[in-house]
Amino acid sequence: MLRVLSWAFTGFLVLYVLIPVLITLVMSFNNAAMIRFPITDWSARWYADFFGSTQWMDALINSIVIALGTTAISTTTGILAAWAFERYQIPFRTFWYMLIMMPLFMPGVVLGLGVAIAFGGVQLGSYSFYGSRELVMIAHSLWAMPLVFMLMEATFRTVDYRVVEASYDLGGRPIGSFFEIVVPMVSTGIISSALFAFVISLNEFVMALFLTDRDTQTLPVLMWLSLRSAGTPRLAVASVILALTVFVCMSVIMLWYARQLRKVAR
Repeated sequence: MLRVLSWAFTGFLVLYVLIPVLITLVMSFNNAAMIRFPITDWSARWYADFFGSTQWMDALINSIVIALGTTAISTTTGILAAWAFERYQIPFRTFWYMLIMMPLFMPGVVLGLGVAIAFGGVQLGSYSFYGSRELVMIAHSLWAMPLVFMLMEATFRTVDYRVVEASYDLGGRPIGSFFEIVVPMVSTGIISSALFAFVISLNEFVMALFLTDRDTQTLPVLMWLSLRSAGTPRLAVASVILALTVFVCMSVIMLWYARQLRKVAR
C-alpha cells in the first residue's frame, strides 16, 4: 500500500509540474491572434514573430546578460563566504549567517524598492545607475547569493581537509591549493549553484519591474506588460523559451552529477 501511494503521489507531482508547461507549449503553436483553447489552427508563426521582433529579442538578450552577470557575482561571493564560514572562526557567526540568508526570505517588492531607493540617484559621471543592467544584477544577487552560499556550505562539508593540509605540508600555497585541490572536489556544487543562480535571475520579475526601463527591461517584465494589453500566443512562446532554459540547466546539473559519480566509481 505504501509503495502504491508513493508512486501515485510521485505521478501526481510530475503531472502537476508538467501539465502547465505542456499546455503552454501547445498554445505556442496556436495560429489565432489571441490565446484561446481549444486550438483550431496550428502554426509556428508566433515563433517567427518572436525571433523577428527587435523588442522581444532585446528583452531576451537583457535577461540573459543580467542572468550571466548575476551568476558571476553571486557564485563568486557565495563560494568565498561559504569557504570562510567552513574554514575559519568568524566572530558573531550566527549574526552574519542570518544577515546573509535574510534576503532569501524577503519579498521581491521590498528588495526591489529598497535597491531603487538606495541606488536610484547614483551616477558615475553621465552614466545613471538606475535602470541599468548592473543594478538589476546586484538586486538579483540578493536572492541568488544566499542560495549559492547555502549549497556551497553543505558541499564544503564533504571535503576531506586532510588532503588540503597535506598540500600545505608539501609547500602548496592556500590559493593554489584551493583552485587545484578543493575546486575539483566541489565542482558539482559549483556548477549546480551557478546554474541555479542563473535560473533565478532569468525568471525573476518583481525586482526587475522596479529597476529596469524600456531599454533594459527583461523578458518576464515585457511579458507582464504585454499581458496587460493583449494576450497573444507570443507570450506562450516566451514562456516556452524560459521553461526550456530551466530544463537545459537542470539537465546539465544531472549530467554533470552523473559524470562525477562515474569518476568516483572508477
